[in-house]
Amino acid sequence: MSQSSSTECCTNHQKPDPILGYNSYGQGGEKVLVLHDWMGDSSNYEQIISYLDPVTYTYVFADIRGYGKSRHLVGEYSVDEVSADVIRLADKLNWQRFHVIGHSMTGMVVQRLAVDDWLSGKARLKSVVAITPVSADGYPADEATKQFLWDLIHQRDLSEVGFQLLTGQRLLPAWGRNKTNRHFQTSEAEAVKSYYRMWLETDFSDEVRRAQVKTPMLIIGGRQDLPGFKEDHLRKTFGAWYPNTTFAFITDAGHYPMQETPVYLATVIQDFIATQH
Repeated sequence: MSQSSSTECCTNHQKPDPILGYNSYGQGGEKVLVLHDWMGDSSNYEQIISYLDPVTYTYVFADIRGYGKSRHLVGEYSVDEVSADVIRLADKLNWQRFHVIGHSMTGMVVQRLAVDDWLSGKARLKSVVAITPVSADGYPADEATKQFLWDLIHQRDLSEVGFQLLTGQRLLPAWGRNKTNRHFQTSEAEAVKSYYRMWLETDFSDEVRRAQVKTPMLIIGGRQDLPGFKEDHLRKTFGAWYPNTTFAFITDAGHYPMQETPVYLATVIQDFIATQH
């Protein structure tokens, strides 16, 4: 993968709007912008890269503020800000139309993008893929779960437990250790704390219901994931709110199919977006 990050020049001594850092793969005419989750950066997708088609597609794996190649970028860390950052990056890349993929908390972001794009009438989004996504009304956690999630932020032992819970407590301890190490290396704790509030407290589901977004969507769940990411919740939210939604559920994956079942995830994604040209 090649990598790039950029900033715009500014006038009148105003700070420029930042451009997210990213990795890119492929040179194809079909453009795909990919976002990551709360406890990982764009490197989460490294294991699927070799299974993607670089002739037909150009994939850009972006790091949101506070993570990876955008770790130095600060902000309010809101769903609206991430959405605006994504559009700014697409503009910088000169992408008029493209597909977008979100994972977990950025599964919420791609819904914000879809609603805004649909209501604008611009139809820049060809399709939306949401992998183990947070719904537009926020993750349905009880108070004990919310406290656990807050406590694990940049706390090694609890983070390792969290990664095990997200994958059905099926994987070797090395999984939790390696994921935690990478998370700590690629994220700023303050950003992680602020995004916690985003994906647990944001609710724009009323807008979603009113908008009746018909952009083609693929929702991918993992059978070994936590309850708020499982089929029943995804169907009663995404299935009820978006008229043009397809579902896929991966038996041998939890929250991280890009690492648990990379070949299959790449296949499911690319088979879907291939029909949305």
